[in-house]
Amino acid sequence: MHVVVLGAGLMGVTSAHALWRDGHEVTVVERAPRPASATSHANAGLIAASRALPWPAPGVWRTLARGLVERDAPWRIERAFDNVFDPAFWRWGAQLLSLSNVADHDRLARAKLAFAAYGHRALRDLISETGIACGYRAEGLVHVCRSAKTLAAAEARSAYVARHGVRLAVITARQAAQIEPALAPAVAKGTVIAASYAPEDGQGDARRFTEALAQWLADREVIFRYGTAARDLRSRGARITHVELDDGTALTCDAVVATLGPYVGRTFGSTLAQALGETPPIHPVKGFSMTVPVRDPARVPRLGGICEDTLVAWCPIEDGRFIRLTTGAIFGARDASWSDRDFEAHRRAAESLWPGLLEWDSPAVERWACLRPMTPSSLPYIGQGSFENLWWNAGQGHIGWTMCAGSANVLADLIGGRMPRVPIDDFERL
Repeated sequence: MHVVVLGAGLMGVTSAHALWRDGHEVTVVERAPRPASATSHANAGLIAASRALPWPAPGVWRTLARGLVERDAPWRIERAFDNVFDPAFWRWGAQLLSLSNVADHDRLARAKLAFAAYGHRALRDLISETGIACGYRAEGLVHVCRSAKTLAAAEARSAYVARHGVRLAVITARQAAQIEPALAPAVAKGTVIAASYAPEDGQGDARRFTEALAQWLADREVIFRYGTAARDLRSRGARITHVELDDGTALTCDAVVATLGPYVGRTFGSTLAQALGETPPIHPVKGFSMTVPVRDPARVPRLGGICEDTLVAWCPIEDGRFIRLTTGAIFGARDASWSDRDFEAHRRAAESLWPGLLEWDSPAVERWACLRPMTPSSLPYIGQGSFENLWWNAGQGHIGWTMCAGSANVLADLIGGRMPRVPIDDFERL
């Protein structure tokens, strides 16, 4: 069977691998000149199954309300006036709020935590199978607390995820420094008062992984069509027969997989959007990533983690020669533009933990903004679309690096007519 995959980010390339492994002929179509050029380009790098809690939660409306008025709120609403007239924005928000109750939060947490743990195992197996070098290590993540408030929240989170079989231990500041010696100066100064340690989580460079896996597949006769995009779908009855590209090519196909990331909901009005029919309820949420060279390799942290007070994540990449810093959840964004102010939190957080470690003025500093594909439940949609042979693998805007290989395996199971290897009853629906 010939399957055309739309998109060559993490979801598209891992989907191509799972389908190739099942014996299908696969063609991947990507509008950018190379894989991992959008959401997957500067991913946080953390493989964090222990953080797989759903975004809808009791009291989330307070967080959203802060985003209307506070410039430094963890969630912000951009271009609020424009969004007043966007029915898709209000529909998505209403769905999120409708799930923000105890019963739905517990139901979604059970599904998401289990799937994230499976996703990490699937990713580890894929890296082992292919021998891809992407800086992967599974030695745990350390999340630091700088206040009594975030320590109390960490203790509550640890107890909650433990009920779902997830290991997340709250540890003293001294224990944190023993696990991650690069934190010792911040602990000595009292900047870090405690931490949580997720021993089964991991880290790695998602862009390197995606690029390497695409090349690994290309060496095995998977076709990658870069620099062109799907323009339209031809169908006969309930089945797609051809994918028309904007370079004039028409690809015959037996099935189509859409892994269009945040652009699922941004193509309305286009010919392709009309051809796709009903799409998953995805809203683009902007985040900001900064990759900074290390000045002193002897002081670089070995493990990734998150500052619970600022929600800035860090991850060493490129063999510790760079630190990637990520944060931000901007709702209502229309594009991936950014300003220098969007990266002030990154620098403040890093300097408070490792003063003088990073070369902020180096020309090698990379600033990046991306739109993450978020569903109201923060669980993905993996399933059939408006045609018998149209399949979606989308909506992994939160911890997509953790979920990518597991999502691809579930997709391959469904296309192959098999029972999914993990339950997906509580996943997002069309």
